[in-house]
Amino acid sequence: MKHIIGAFSTLTILILNLLLCAAVLTMSAGTAAAKEYKAAVVAEIENSNFNPAVIAACQSQAAEKGYELEVTTATYDADRDVRMAEVLLTYHYEIPLLGISGEQVTRGVAR
Repeated sequence: MKHIIGAFSTLTILILNLLLCAAVLTMSAGTAAAKEYKAAVVAEIENSNFNPAVIAACQSQAAEKGYELEVTTATYDADRDVRMAEVLLTYHYEIPLLGISGEQVTRGVAR
């Protein structure tokens, strides 16, 4: 009887560890996907030469994917040319097993 209780206790701990590792890996994959999406948005803004219509399309696309995208353009020459934009992508992460959830922001600069 003593061995059966020990075996089930060990099995329960192993299953909890497996579920925790799967949750952490899922969160990590979500973070990597958000960072890849931010890099794609930065590249798209740069390639469009800071076109406001492209920036608006990127923001609506981000909202469809569950992200919040904020793009702040900057002008720095006498002709008021836009040559730089700060890109802030807010994404949600969660580990339900531990009750951890929150939002994280990844930043990028389009030049």
